Amino acid sequence: MSVPETQTAAMAEAVTDTAARSIVTQYYELTKPGITQMVALTTLAGFYLAIPTDLLTFAAVPKNWFTFLATMIGTILVSGGSCVFNHIMERDADARMKRTATRPIPSGAVTLTQAYVFGSVLTLVGLALISTVNMLTLALAVATWLSYVAVYTPLKKKTSIALLVGGIPGALPFAGGWTAMSNSFDVVALTLFAILFFWQLPHFLALSWMYRSDYREGGFVMRAINEPSGKVVGVQMIVTSVLTLASAVMPTILGTTGMLYAVGAGALGLWLTVASVQFLQRRDHTSARRVLLTSYAVLMGIIILMFVDKAHIIS
Repeated sequence: MSVPETQTAAMAEAVTDTAARSIVTQYYELTKPGITQMVALTTLAGFYLAIPTDLLTFAAVPKNWFTFLATMIGTILVSGGSCVFNHIMERDADARMKRTATRPIPSGAVTLTQAYVFGSVLTLVGLALISTVNMLTLALAVATWLSYVAVYTPLKKKTSIALLVGGIPGALPFAGGWTAMSNSFDVVALTLFAILFFWQLPHFLALSWMYRSDYREGGFVMRAINEPSGKVVGVQMIVTSVLTLASAVMPTILGTTGMLYAVGAGALGLWLTVASVQFLQRRDHTSARRVLLTSYAVLMGIIILMFVDKAHIIS
């Protein structure tokens, strides 16, 4: 083979590899990696908090590994599957918004049929794995999928109350991690749910304010669109940030975490509240972005503190 022929073959192979990577990237994007990563992280934290022994003792039992892997992989797959169906249902709105016009379905990179098959496989395999853990966690996974796909997604174009409804599927995996290990939806599970439920509200209020013109083009009904002054949005941010703070310290009150966690979580909740107050004062893109970025740091900090300062042992 001549040198030019060799180069041509190499170039063709490189193009094929690039195309393959591009397709993988498109399918990966359909799972909304940011959301799915948050789901995985909170599920892991909930599972860890519910472990009744030290990690070495827990890891020495093979069945525990199966429970852990089935919980994590199953939850990630169900979350990814629900996000794929969200992409399918919002494809027309995505095509009208600058921020989302290049997503896999509106851009034509992935067809509707391919997306339906992909989302269905992820969902069914995920639910099958979770069914081996316990029925309570399976029920929470089904509720998560249905509330996100069948309730929240269509509701976004009808009422701003969708913001509250959307907090439910986002928060259930935190509780699901706990129930996978404890097989009990008790007050701790409810507290974990509350932390993530309330945390999502200032987070998404900030996001809706930053991209309100895009959301208007997409036909979504949001408070940031209907109330352009931003005063109500700011008040809602502050209230939900305070509720995030209050729910964040509850694990220590319940004996699940120690004082280090309580002090740290309280400080993080206060930080989010201050950022929300600053948004109400300024009501601009910069202050909204600050709330958004602060919320990311707050959630990560709370989860890290849970791992560092776990105190509760299930009897």
